[in-house]
Amino acid sequence: MEANRVTFILLFSLPLLSTSFRLSDGEKRNIVSNEFLHKKIGRVLQLSDFESGTMAPWIDESAADARWNIEDLDMPFDSTQPAPPPPSGTKYLRVNRPSGTSGQAVLRSEQFTVEPGDQFRLSFWIRSDPTQINNIQVYWSNNGVQERILSLVEYSTPTNFEWRSITVLIPTTVSVQTRLSVYGFCNSGNTDAVAIDNLVVESSDQTVTPPSSTLSTLSSTVITGSTFPSSTTSLPGSCPSNLGPNSVRCETLSGNCYCFSLYKVIEIRNTLQIVDSWFIGDSYCRNNGATLLSLETQTEISVIDNYISSASSGLDKYAYWTSGQWGGTGFIWTGSNQPFTITNWYPDQPDDMTTGYCVRLFYGSDYAGRWSDIICSGEGYVPFYFICEL
Repeated sequence: MEANRVTFILLFSLPLLSTSFRLSDGEKRNIVSNEFLHKKIGRVLQLSDFESGTMAPWIDESAADARWNIEDLDMPFDSTQPAPPPPSGTKYLRVNRPSGTSGQAVLRSEQFTVEPGDQFRLSFWIRSDPTQINNIQVYWSNNGVQERILSLVEYSTPTNFEWRSITVLIPTTVSVQTRLSVYGFCNSGNTDAVAIDNLVVESSDQTVTPPSSTLSTLSSTVITGSTFPSSTTSLPGSCPSNLGPNSVRCETLSGNCYCFSLYKVIEIRNTLQIVDSWFIGDSYCRNNGATLLSLETQTEISVIDNYISSASSGLDKYAYWTSGQWGGTGFIWTGSNQPFTITNWYPDQPDDMTTGYCVRLFYGSDYAGRWSDIICSGEGYVPFYFICEL
């Protein structure tokens, strides 16, 4: 197997990903502990493998019907949609929700001390039809502000029937108290699935300077044996006329480069259900060296609004995804990992403020480019455009 393994080394620093694996029950017992184990490389905090039948030290803080529940391989929630055998044991966490509904489950660790060089490792299985609807995102708490360090939407495909393991560096340069949060969005289809197992914090010889944006956080990795090679492109020296292979037109506005999709992010199931997804826009921007739009100054709000509203832009006066997302305690710009400090909400917005909700610029009715929050991914919605920034 090792002889056939292909290793891709990327220029940017992304998490370490390996193909599916499986440990014997004996091997698993040897590594499971809720204490720090001192090894040559340092310490290991086994946050949970769920074989005990409890989530501790994790806490389910889901606000909606979708929740993280422990599933046993031999007793799946839906016998028609069993999970593939996990890397070890028979128990794991899976997003469980009422039939025909979608939602995002929230899992948070108890507070613990993270040291420079610590990395987070987990096993995951994610499947969706259509592609890139479901997602797993991992955040760490940095002085009370949640920063995203991992997004796994690219592994969300209709044909994924295997577990994978991934490791991501927690970007701290000092010893600090933190909590990890794992968000799992699962759509409403019978084949949609999101599951995690073997959650571990361990030391490594890696060190980083805390990044100024999620794009930097997800920069440099070694991917081993993956069937999903990265399509990340290098940043252009100047604002390009188009971003990536699709119709995403770029403009230099007040010295900054913004790229506007000329198509709506849409997937259609075989049942002709329209699925709109913030994650599709987010993935497209990141795969092409950009992020979704973060509006952090009044000047930037005005520049974007004036351009979209102008007749010369030729843009559809409808709705555009931004990088805004509810982070559990407040809205954050996932493109820059910063909390909202200035807003342009439509009256009575936001009206959801629930995990799984994202922020759009809306030009329908009398919104006139003001903001509203709406579920990040779901069926039955008129799809939106998106805006990237370089």
